[in-house]
This record gives sequence, structure tokens and C-alpha cells, in this order.
Amino acid sequence: MYERRLVTVYALLGTASTLLAGNFAAMVVAAEPRGPFGLLSGMAWARSAPVWADTVAVLTLVAVPPLMGSVLAYMVNWWPQPHQLPPWTTPEHLRAARVLHRRGLLGDDVRTNQVARALSEASPGNPSLPPHPLRNMLPVSIACLVLMVACGLYVTARALREGDLNGLASGVNTFLLFVGSASLVPLSRARNARAHRFLALYDAARQGPPRQGGPW
Repeated sequence: MYERRLVTVYALLGTASTLLAGNFAAMVVAAEPRGPFGLLSGMAWARSAPVWADTVAVLTLVAVPPLMGSVLAYMVNWWPQPHQLPPWTTPEHLRAARVLHRRGLLGDDVRTNQVARALSEASPGNPSLPPHPLRNMLPVSIACLVLMVACGLYVTARALREGDLNGLASGVNTFLLFVGSASLVPLSRARNARAHRFLALYDAARQGPPRQGGPW
């Protein structure tokens, strides 16, 4: 299940990246249909560059936001790796445990509770895990995020003024991408807070951590 989700994320990300790269190439060709040093002059497709460049821009505007939104949704709905769960975990256990983990409640099934605790313990925000090496770079990350959002707004405004569809696609997608990335911070913190609450509730109810090999 983890591998399937990983493949889905890479497929979505790859499709969105391909569209963005195509939009950038369309911008370059539309600006200079003859190509660098006139290498493309005389080619039939180069003469129709403005038409297909606009087509690529519209496709990018329509397709990339939902694709990137799906990638961000997968990132928020974090999924554990198989070695982070008890070896007897089934898909049914995992689905039920995610509900308990999300609600911060203990269930009636002891094994489902143990899977839910494993989920909480493996959460990226768990203070018992080693700190992420990029955590100390948070101020730099925030500054870069603000800069990219501002760039996206500027490119969007300029493209609207000039009637440039490719520039509009680049500006809008840049703005949405980095605004979406910024929204990951509060969403991830809320998820981690729920994980900490479940850990405290489970350990308080059982007066200690469970054994990995069996219920509780």
C-alpha cells in the first residue's frame, strides 16, 4: 500500500512537472519562433508556435493545479512505511487505526489500538525521532517561500497586463504551488498534535508502551 501511494505521488508530480516544463518551452519558442540563432527558421511548426503555445498554456492552467493539489494532499495524509508497523498489520487494521489516530480516541480492538499507536509513534513530528536536518533552516525556507509567492504574483499581474497566456500559467502555478506548500505547515502541526494526544492517551490507559510483538 505504501509503495502504491508512492508511485501515485511520483506519477502526479511527474505529470505536473512535464506540463510546467512544456509551458516554459512554449514560452521560449513563442517569444522567438525562429529559435536561437535562427536554427528553427523555415520549420512549419515554428510558424504556428503562438497557436500551440497558447494551447499548452491553457492545458497547464487547467491541469497543473489539481495535480499539485493531489500531491500536497498525499503529503498531508502521511502514510507509514511497512517496517514502522507491527508485522501482523492488515489493511483493515490500518484503515481503522487511521480513524482512531485522526480522532484521538481508543477503540475496542486491542490490535487496532496498537497499530494506531505505531502510527502516532512514527509520525514525522514525534519528538522522540531524530530532528530533521532541514528544521534549523526554517527561517531561510520561509523567506524563500515568501519570495516565490511574490514572484508568482508579479508574473501573474504582468501576464494579465500583456495578455500572455504562458506567463499567466507560470505565474498562477508558481503562486498556487508555494501557497499550497505554506499550508502544509499548520496542517502538519495539527496532525502531529493529534499524534501526541493519542500517544498520551494510549500510554495513560495502559500505563506504559505496548509490546511490539502482540496486543498492547
